[in-house]
Amino acid sequence: MDVCTERHKHVLRFIVRSYIDTALPVGSKHLVQKYGMKYSSATVRNDMATLERIGYIKQPHTSAGRIPTDEGYKFYVESLMKKEKLSTQEKEKIYKRMDQIGGNVHLFLEEVSKILGQISQELSIVITPWISNGIFDRLELIRLNEAKILVVIHVQNRMVKTVILTVNSDLKQSELEKAASILNERLNGLTLNEIQQTIQDRVQDIRDSNRLLLQKVIDAASDIFDFSEPFEVYTGGTQHILFQPEFTDIHMLQSILSLIDNRKNLIHLFNRNRTRTDVRIGQENEDKRLHSFTVITTSYKRGNDVGTLGIVGPTRMRYSRILPLIETMGAMMSRYLS
Repeated sequence: MDVCTERHKHVLRFIVRSYIDTALPVGSKHLVQKYGMKYSSATVRNDMATLERIGYIKQPHTSAGRIPTDEGYKFYVESLMKKEKLSTQEKEKIYKRMDQIGGNVHLFLEEVSKILGQISQELSIVITPWISNGIFDRLELIRLNEAKILVVIHVQNRMVKTVILTVNSDLKQSELEKAASILNERLNGLTLNEIQQTIQDRVQDIRDSNRLLLQKVIDAASDIFDFSEPFEVYTGGTQHILFQPEFTDIHMLQSILSLIDNRKNLIHLFNRNRTRTDVRIGQENEDKRLHSFTVITTSYKRGNDVGTLGIVGPTRMRYSRILPLIETMGAMMSRYLS
């Protein structure tokens, strides 16, 4: 049985680094010359044969050189890679761009997706937090026409949700404001989950002209106060990733474009693991369209609520740079939004 020795690891590290830098298959002579290895080309060639049998590298059909496999990339990321941390100057530039946005959370998240895409040169995605324990701030009821009203829910972390309700009678705006005032008083300081479970009991004593309208809100409470689905998905870096040589392959191009175009797919893909940094390389991705891609995700927090950010790119990715980048961005976002 072949064993991956320290020398094999040394050779594999340089193969991965060379292929990431050049997108060209790597030969033994090139490795010795480029990295000043103290081994002969013949020794490195034998080591490459061992790495190929183990499954860490493979030979493309049209080349005598070798390229990393998904397993080779995974072993590199988990055991061989040295992370390239962001410099103090880079962090300061990022914070400066964040500060320019002001207090608008959605504009902030949109800008983060752009920053992440520009620095990584890959497709970046940011998903707004899933609000599980959000604290109710206030509710507004706004007349749209004689049959419809707009319900606007504000949560203390400045997230907002709107729902349209159909009513059977033409209500004046003053009546809507009175009903909203009652709800705001009764629901003040509760979590969204608490409201869904107890709203019926909290307004059951109201028997005046507001009762029918309040009942409409109660009946729709499971929808109105459900913030479990992320509201927005922001993407960045599309203009950068498409210049990578992998996208001369029309199937690769179609795969990434169909991913960007499907919001539900993005949400499913990026919200599978929201508690730690997760790296899925090639066929580790369930979606067959992503078998030539790497998906890296991590989380950020806003109070008790967790959002997701991540990067998608070809498996030939600069992992040593991108992993610390996305982890640092997640931490910076959490501090900024706290």
